[in-house]
Amino acid sequence: MENVQQNLDPNFVPEEFRTPYDIVELPSQGILYKNNKKSVKVEYLTAMDESVLSSPNISNGSKVIDILLKRKVKDLGFDVEELNVGDRTTLMIYLRITAFGEDYNQLVYDPNQGDFVEATIDLSKLEQKKLLIKPDENGEFEFTLPNSDKKVTFTLLTGKDEEIIDVRDIEQSKRDPDGISNKIMITLEQQIKSIDGERSKINISNTLKKLPILDTRALRKHIDEITPGIELKTTARTQGGGSLDTFLRFGSNFFYPEI
Repeated sequence: MENVQQNLDPNFVPEEFRTPYDIVELPSQGILYKNNKKSVKVEYLTAMDESVLSSPNISNGSKVIDILLKRKVKDLGFDVEELNVGDRTTLMIYLRITAFGEDYNQLVYDPNQGDFVEATIDLSKLEQKKLLIKPDENGEFEFTLPNSDKKVTFTLLTGKDEEIIDVRDIEQSKRDPDGISNKIMITLEQQIKSIDGERSKINISNTLKKLPILDTRALRKHIDEITPGIELKTTARTQGGGSLDTFLRFGSNFFYPEI
């Protein structure tokens, strides 16, 4: 009788046809989300997802990540664009491992040869960087600028924030006669929510433009230090059996390597 009921259920999928999945722990530990989501169910990438990876319209940038996460993350409870960038990176690396394995090849500088050589990074050995401090009731963190002594509150970037930053940067670069990117300032404007209690976006922008580099660099360093995610500093294996210190770079072949 149980088998008959399962066969009549339109949502029932026989076990042999179910997509494998894992429960992936989020570096943010759910601290940044209203539902306190600490881990998510994520299905493996399969042959059905290759159309997304190979589509010329979406194969570059954050759009492909959004589509893959929407297809593969099953119990998040909110839009994938609201995920912290570190959590997104964690899930992106997990999905890449399920599709193409743990090894990722990239060019790494070899100081002994004075040139770049092809080396292999084991993605499974990358360590998570946990969020260790909690934001206030508004989801904001606090930092006092070392030079001007101004008190700043800020949020950590989400996928949606990154998309807004990229669009603004492209638009402003087009208007600049030299085509100069202003991404650092745009990012700070997106993240900073108040300066000495002032919350007007216009006033925050005007204050930012007058801050000394010492202050903005200290703020950016602090934000980087507390941001959860994956530690991208790692060791790569060379073809000769040696190892080189490097940083993981997300090249165009990250989700579509030659196999």
